[in-house]
Amino acid sequence: MEHQRDSWSQADKKTQQFPHSFVRTYLRLLKAVRPYYGQLLLALLCMVVLAATTGLYAYLVGPMLKFLVSRGSQGTEQILTIVPGFLRVQGLNRESMMVMLPVLILVIAALKGISYFGQFYLMGRVGQKVVADLRQSMFNTLCAMSPSYFSATATGQIISRFTNDVYAVEQAVTYAVAAYLRDSMQVIILTVLAFVLDWQLAIIAFVVMPVALFPIVHFGKRLKKVSTDSQVTLGALADRLHEGVKGMRIVQVFGGEEYEQEKFQRQNQTYLQIMLKSFAVRALQSPVMEFLGAAGLAAVIWYSSSRISQGSLDPGDFISFFAAVMMLYNPLKSLGRIGNITAAGVAGAERVFELLDERSAVVEKANAKQMPRMSQELRFNDVHFSYGSKEVIRGVSFVARPGDVLALVGPSGAGKSTIVNLIPRFFDPTEGAILVDGIDLREFSLASLRANIGMVTQEIILFNDTVANNIAYGPLSSKMSLLQDVARRANALDFIEHLPDGFDTRIGEGGIRLSGGQRQRIAIARALLKDAPILILDEATSSLDTQSEREVQKALDELMKDRTTLVIAHRLSTIYKAKNILVLDKGKIIEHGDHEQLLEKGGLYRKLYDMQFLDLADMGEDEP
Repeated sequence: MEHQRDSWSQADKKTQQFPHSFVRTYLRLLKAVRPYYGQLLLALLCMVVLAATTGLYAYLVGPMLKFLVSRGSQGTEQILTIVPGFLRVQGLNRESMMVMLPVLILVIAALKGISYFGQFYLMGRVGQKVVADLRQSMFNTLCAMSPSYFSATATGQIISRFTNDVYAVEQAVTYAVAAYLRDSMQVIILTVLAFVLDWQLAIIAFVVMPVALFPIVHFGKRLKKVSTDSQVTLGALADRLHEGVKGMRIVQVFGGEEYEQEKFQRQNQTYLQIMLKSFAVRALQSPVMEFLGAAGLAAVIWYSSSRISQGSLDPGDFISFFAAVMMLYNPLKSLGRIGNITAAGVAGAERVFELLDERSAVVEKANAKQMPRMSQELRFNDVHFSYGSKEVIRGVSFVARPGDVLALVGPSGAGKSTIVNLIPRFFDPTEGAILVDGIDLREFSLASLRANIGMVTQEIILFNDTVANNIAYGPLSSKMSLLQDVARRANALDFIEHLPDGFDTRIGEGGIRLSGGQRQRIAIARALLKDAPILILDEATSSLDTQSEREVQKALDELMKDRTTLVIAHRLSTIYKAKNILVLDKGKIIEHGDHEQLLEKGGLYRKLYDMQFLDLADMGEDEP
């Protein structure tokens, strides 16, 4: 998968030197066709046959009409010259020709139909495979990104790139490429035919063609700009919708419906105005092309009428020429329309490539080692970390060994979550090092490092799937006996068995069909099944009521056995048994020790304790 992602994201180095442009983006898009060259060549062969049969139709129109309307055999020799293998039969008379001409028409029509089907299906097949590869590469890129990317990028913008932008690219690759190749071949063959029939008429007819290029280029530039603006605005609209739906309970409770409606309306109107501009440009393009085509035909008819009357132009040749020109303007108009699709596709591709070109802030070494199961210690050595220019971790050092429970305590913004996020390398220290069994984390592959880490957080991430698949997530075993065992140890088996379908019950988006405590115990069961030596508990019980917290705490006690556990908790009742409590403030460890020692020091821990448990005493509850 990584190779597939790189094949998309690594454009040709020589091409990369040029500034972003329509041509560069489209060429980069076409590079993805390389794995499917065989199918593409077959499609091109079908296009050649299609163009040839189209030209043959135009060439035969004149002599066929002459033959049909005349009493003699005018046009017969010209027809025989074109297709001698089919019609040159000794003693062929008019009656035989009347039988054979319909057969000839059917044969040409069959060839044209088969070739059209072949090119359409094969190009559609190639296009769909390319787009499927593109979607997969985009998702692979997202899976490789660090959390900092998702913090800085709106969810709606990401979704928009997978939906609207990829759809625009799909249209460009599946239909526009095929149309460009097919229609260009027809234009070339019909143009050559027109010059072969009468070069003077051809010059008059095609003097319009260079003029027609100017509006095509102009409309293309306008449409690309409008398409880019529309994709960006549609992404913002999707983001507004996503935020509104996700936060609808808060919107309604705080009476923010009108405020949200106004924000959505402004975004919606912006998108509407952009789309109206787009339709204005597209609506103008077709009549301009029609008028230019009509001007060319008018000039041809005016000139040819005098030559036919003088006898210097054969009427059959003129009919064939006229048919060729008429057939020619249809693919020319199609090329103009395809420009709209191409402009939107390139605009979408530019936004897609922006995502593919993103690189994670955390980079795995090329020769990264496979990390064995941790057996000795996790050590922070004078670790510093900054978000941009703001330093949030300042010289943190500690050691945690198997069986240790190390608690991180401090006010909001003290750096607790940042410290635990450094362990699975969601971020990397700006100074210092984090060591496992004496080896810097950056020496290990990300997959093997994270295989050593289990995590249960306040915001439990569950998927719209069955209970069993949420516990046995990813590469974890789905053997039912193991699932039942970890569910029992997580104090979750009882409620799971009472669900409508037990372990096969679907729990809805985010586990919405379960209570908060039930969701936490599913997450704990998942961590138990993973059986990682390092365990991170980030506010795992802070959002629960007292009864649920007790149930979950029993499950956590089981989970923490014989592991190196780092616990973040605002509720000091959940960590007072920890042998080593680190008190942080402004990114520094300012106190450390066990619960009793920290109380005796009378520092920040004591203040936090008093604030929480004096309130509990007033409510008649016991302190720990």
